[in-house]
Amino acid sequence: MLVSSPFRVLFTTEVLVATLLGCGQRSAPTGSQQSGSAPSNPSGQSQAVGPPPTQAQQPGGGTPQVFGIVPEDSEASYDIQEKLAFLPLPSRAVGRTKAIEGQFTLTMGAAPRVEDAQFSVDLRTLTSDQNRRDQLIRTRWLESNTYPMAEFRATRVEPLPAGYVEGQEVPLRITGNMTIRTTTLELTFDTRASMQGNTIRGTATTFLLMRDFGFEPPNIANAVLVEDGVNLTVNFTAQGQS
Repeated sequence: MLVSSPFRVLFTTEVLVATLLGCGQRSAPTGSQQSGSAPSNPSGQSQAVGPPPTQAQQPGGGTPQVFGIVPEDSEASYDIQEKLAFLPLPSRAVGRTKAIEGQFTLTMGAAPRVEDAQFSVDLRTLTSDQNRRDQLIRTRWLESNTYPMAEFRATRVEPLPAGYVEGQEVPLRITGNMTIRTTTLELTFDTRASMQGNTIRGTATTFLLMRDFGFEPPNIANAVLVEDGVNLTVNFTAQGQS
């Protein structure tokens, strides 16, 4: 659900190279030095030639920009395996929602980085192909009517690659704390994202066990059995904010 830790989660990088300034050794003045010529350097030490580098020229320079998730162009989903007694083989159940909010900060430069990544998902809005399943998730299993929000806040983001080319998809891992119901655990989202202009699009996925977050896998009189394992996916679009 980026549910849960769930965001693009980012991604572009421009390499800004510091200007190396040449240094020259000047000889001591001679008697033939003409008036109006360059001043001497009595110390004999080398001196920098040219203006000092600006902030933009320094390694790691760059201006932070906040990107916000666009809910109408984003989606959080769960994917679980369930077995219905009247069917010979298990099947996959998928629930989705666009009720996702979040943001992150991207700083471009020689060492591009993503910071302050966080998102939340309203679990009450998850819908699948079975209304009964959705109702039981809200009232009995996940109890999302009582604990509506899944929240994720990143604590570590892998460094972004240098030499980024606009439109190129890049992988990275985003690790942070996911809170579902009353339990907070560390999760890592495997993320792939690309940037085009002022927009970042990507997909972040992770896996969790229901029992780790304090609720049992659904079992309805052995007629419906659900395995304890949830794939969470967040497909996100994030827009740069001025």
